[in-house]
Amino acid sequence: MFKKFLHIILWGAAIVLIVFSLGFSARKYRQTRCVGLVVDVSDSAQYRFIDNEDVEKWIQKKYNGVFGKRLDSINTRTIEEGLEKLQAIGRAQVYTTLASSTGDKGGSLVVRIEQRRPIFRVFTSGLDYYMDNEGNVMNWTPKYTARVILVGGSVTRKFARETLVPLVSYIDSDDFLKAQIDQIYVDDDSDLTMIPRIGDQRIEFGKADDYRIKFRNLKALYTEGFRHGGWSKYKSINLKYRNQIVCTKK
Repeated sequence: MFKKFLHIILWGAAIVLIVFSLGFSARKYRQTRCVGLVVDVSDSAQYRFIDNEDVEKWIQKKYNGVFGKRLDSINTRTIEEGLEKLQAIGRAQVYTTLASSTGDKGGSLVVRIEQRRPIFRVFTSGLDYYMDNEGNVMNWTPKYTARVILVGGSVTRKFARETLVPLVSYIDSDDFLKAQIDQIYVDDDSDLTMIPRIGDQRIEFGKADDYRIKFRNLKALYTEGFRHGGWSKYKSINLKYRNQIVCTKK
């Protein structure tokens, strides 16, 4: 009986302590003003389409009024939505904390950014932009050049989004193909020609239809047919015909 009574008392004390802590935190938030900014951009070592300095400048330009505001009055969701409209940003998480990043008395605004990841670059007819695996366009920037497949020729954004995104995403998911394919050229009839990283032959891919089968055949050629080398003997590899590969010697 005594143990049960003691158990109830302990649970009651714990609840009181939790309520008191929440009340204290709420009061602290109401009394604390934002004096600092913490920015964290993920994958910054791999992709640098946007960096901490860019985000800091954007915050200061668009939402400079948050500094000096009470933490509980800052609309972090509005800031998130604004950041996620920027081309380079896939997802933004914004929140406030009682910890100061400046050492001054006050709290901070914390911004965590996930960048979009480009999978190919379109460079043709005065156009120069990247596209990610969701079909989002990212304008070229002189700050950074991503090492991705380069696409040229007759490429509309509709074709890039609807045809090239699934095809290049498939290449991107396969380590062998990703290491092999360097460039894609699209002619006026939407036939594709690919340039490999190794060798100087052209891969005449044809239409993007059945690209999984065509890539399967191409992998088989390189891993089995060219297992002991020999691809340098050919000037072209033709994958246009279903379940057939035609190689033309130099």
